[in-house]
Amino acid sequence: MAYLVLGIFLFLIDSIPVLSINMNLLPVYWHMIALGWITQVIIGVSIWMFPRKKKDRKNLESPVAWGIFWTLNSGLILRFLAEPFPVLYSGTLLIQLITVLSVLLQLTAAVLYLIEIWPRVKPRMQTARG
Repeated sequence: MAYLVLGIFLFLIDSIPVLSINMNLLPVYWHMIALGWITQVIIGVSIWMFPRKKKDRKNLESPVAWGIFWTLNSGLILRFLAEPFPVLYSGTLLIQLITVLSVLLQLTAAVLYLIEIWPRVKPRMQTARG
């Protein structure tokens, strides 16, 4: 919910000329809303709807699910910090490195999500076909 509220807040700041801080905030608030809020809701609901097998339920929290949470949010925060600045500081190596690191963290979260959800969905797909 924090990403949704912050995204809407930045949208309003960027939309009102008197409040506008003259930065490129469009990708920031879209990432906040699309990746920060919507994607995390989808990931959370899908993990909840497809529970692990009974033998895997000893640990309620999966380390992979926590890895998804931390890598996705770390990547998003780095992206929020770096994304408005390439226009202002084009060619700055630090901004480029932060952007690349944020993308790598988000890709890692996507791979971890596939690792987490595939064993949960695969048995259901096999029973649906048979």
